[in-house]
Amino acid sequence: MDILNTVFMNVLLVTFTSSIIAVIILLIRYLFKAKISIRFNQILLSFILLRFCMLIVPESSISILNLLPQYGAENTTSESLSTIHPNIENRQTPRNSIEKITQVDYIKNYDKRLELPTISTTQVEKKISITNILSIIWLAGLLIILIGAILIQGRFTYKLKSCERIDDSELLIIIDKCKKVLGIKRNVNIYVGDNFKSPFITGLLKPNIYIPRQMINVNKEHFQHVILHELAHYKRKDLIYNIFSVIAIGIHWFNPIIWRITSIIKSDIELACDTYVLDKLGEDNAISYGESILVVTRLFLTRRNQIGLACYFSNTKKQLERRIIMINKFKKNTYKFTALSLMLALLIGGIVLTNPVRAKQKNDQIKSSIDNLEVDANKVMIDDILVESNCNRYNNLDSFIDDVGFEFMVPDYIPQNNYHLGTLSWYPQDERARLFYSNKNNGNGFYFNIMVSQKDPDEWLKWENDKIDRYYDSIEGIDGETLITKLVSGVKKNFIYKKNDIYYVIEYQEINEDNSIDGELPVSEVAKIIRSLKNPENVDKSIFNLPETDFRVYSMEDLKIAREIVGFDFKLPIDEFLGKYTGIMASEERKYISLNFQGSLDLLETQKTPYYYEQFTKLGKLEMADSEKGWFEKMEGNWEYINNRKVLKIVNTYDLLEDQKEPDRDIEYIWCENDVYYCVTYFGYTTPIDIEKIMKHIMDSKTFDEISNVK
Repeated sequence: MDILNTVFMNVLLVTFTSSIIAVIILLIRYLFKAKISIRFNQILLSFILLRFCMLIVPESSISILNLLPQYGAENTTSESLSTIHPNIENRQTPRNSIEKITQVDYIKNYDKRLELPTISTTQVEKKISITNILSIIWLAGLLIILIGAILIQGRFTYKLKSCERIDDSELLIIIDKCKKVLGIKRNVNIYVGDNFKSPFITGLLKPNIYIPRQMINVNKEHFQHVILHELAHYKRKDLIYNIFSVIAIGIHWFNPIIWRITSIIKSDIELACDTYVLDKLGEDNAISYGESILVVTRLFLTRRNQIGLACYFSNTKKQLERRIIMINKFKKNTYKFTALSLMLALLIGGIVLTNPVRAKQKNDQIKSSIDNLEVDANKVMIDDILVESNCNRYNNLDSFIDDVGFEFMVPDYIPQNNYHLGTLSWYPQDERARLFYSNKNNGNGFYFNIMVSQKDPDEWLKWENDKIDRYYDSIEGIDGETLITKLVSGVKKNFIYKKNDIYYVIEYQEINEDNSIDGELPVSEVAKIIRSLKNPENVDKSIFNLPETDFRVYSMEDLKIAREIVGFDFKLPIDEFLGKYTGIMASEERKYISLNFQGSLDLLETQKTPYYYEQFTKLGKLEMADSEKGWFEKMEGNWEYINNRKVLKIVNTYDLLEDQKEPDRDIEYIWCENDVYYCVTYFGYTTPIDIEKIMKHIMDSKTFDEISNVK
């Protein structure tokens, strides 16, 4: 349901922006109708139709929406509440939460906070219910229209099976003559039938023309003009407009503007076809062509027009008047495009088919807002630069507790036999916390997890293990359940303990297929763990410190902590060209900070001189360490100047694998600036990249202290 809600909200955003553009273009058409050619008119409407079909719209500085007040999160109410924290009543947010954020603003405004107004559960549930209902109604409308279009086309195709192919040599000569006039080389068959009342053409790749049987007896000149008109539809690929019209109407069926736009486009297509044919025939044939239109229209005036996905004559009175007036006023070269017209069309396409650059709202911000409530701007800030992780890892209890979305207890006891805490993890999507314990006995001990969640274990264990059995059980007087899950070769036993609506799942035994025990945690130890569960403020937090684990950044406050850990001012590129970070880590032991970008690009910053940088500076060459000889075939280095800085370039070439034509390579760039060494690494480098542009963006970026204005 969350996915459907998200798609529906995106459709609303597209229909809103596209409607604004449609109204503007329709107004321009009305004001300048005497000066805009029919073909140009059709192109303008085509842009609108395409805009309605684009659920993902690129950004540009020339978008017409840049001239309007930005449809930002401050003016938009989203009905999607899936990202709202369960304890939203107690959350806080800055006073100016959603506004254009510069690099300096990212951390500078961190401490400006006020209390968020309380939202009752009833209000939240009501909004969820309304969104769900509207999303389902929209989806139902979409399916009805698409299924209806398929059924109509199917019924239409079935009726065409009874049509007869024309083999009259005289008519075939006329058809060949028409093809030559329009420059069509593909074979076109013509069929006659009784199940339709107006001529039309089908097939984007294999065109077939269908005409009513009555038309066989019309004047040959009128017959030729009808065939030219239908072939013009094929030449201009007008069927594509019908396909896009069905898609646009299906997606935006609730919007009357798209219905009006598709109606006007159908009308303009007929006019454009007439213009195209007359441009080929010349002005001298305009009167006779107009007479043909009247004759054919009069022939079927009292008949119902064929409705389908094929192009067809529109015989309404108003449309007929427009066509006759256009034919009467036709001038040679009316259809052709000048170079100026082409450039203007391309410019208009860029203006109407793009969104404004850096629009104030982003989809994820809209989804997490309610009415006029502000969201947590610190979350907005970190989301702008950091990709959301499926698994967050921590090296201390306080950070771990702060990020978990519910209150829970932690064990104040570590099992005997050299056990120690190895990992503290939080899985936002599953809403489950994990404490992983390993054994120091040379890696041969039993490893186990303690999983903590508000959700029943069946909901989040199914992706990891297949449940075999679950039954009520007790351990040393502690009531709970035993959950048995399948392993690759055997099964695992878990004990489920529930308190205050929180599930604690402790792995305690692995059994091989032959029923032998592969590893276990004595049940007495399991009981001690459960009895030791306490609120986090009442435990010895030192047993949860993991100094060997790098500190990972998940919030703006974490960036401040990372600054304290490394002890120096580091660069923090915030740049659309480089993209978001996939991870930011700080090492207290090695005093470095690592910034991982999307696209296998890393930036490591440290005050310690990198090993190979020092080696190449002294020796003028690189000697590969023994530990890396098993990975790389060779390592090459040389000095380069990038952005007026002396940079050491290192290319590491891997051993060539059997299925490879070219070996994988890693490329590194190392330079020193203000006593800080910067190492940019691009992993898996096999093709040239715009490294100079990447390096310039990184080198010219602001440091953390500059951004946060720390004195």
